[in-house]
Amino acid sequence: MEIHLTLHGILRDYLPRPAKGKTSLILPDGATVDDVREQLKIKQTVSAAVGGVQVENNHVLQDGDEVQMFRMIGGG
Repeated sequence: MEIHLTLHGILRDYLPRPAKGKTSLILPDGATVDDVREQLKIKQTVSAAVGGVQVENNHVLQDGDEVQMFRMIGGG
């Protein structure tokens, strides 16, 4: 399956410079948000949205999904 991925903020550094934070990925059926994070070797905790709706990192992706990832920010 193919997904369309947008990385925001510092996560953009995990893609080649010309990508400007956007790319398409081919993944096996049943892949999750965490699988994408691991494939790109992103060590930070991320928040993700699929089709503009926030999802858990164990969310199973579907062919054609528009996925956005954001770095989680803590504060206090």
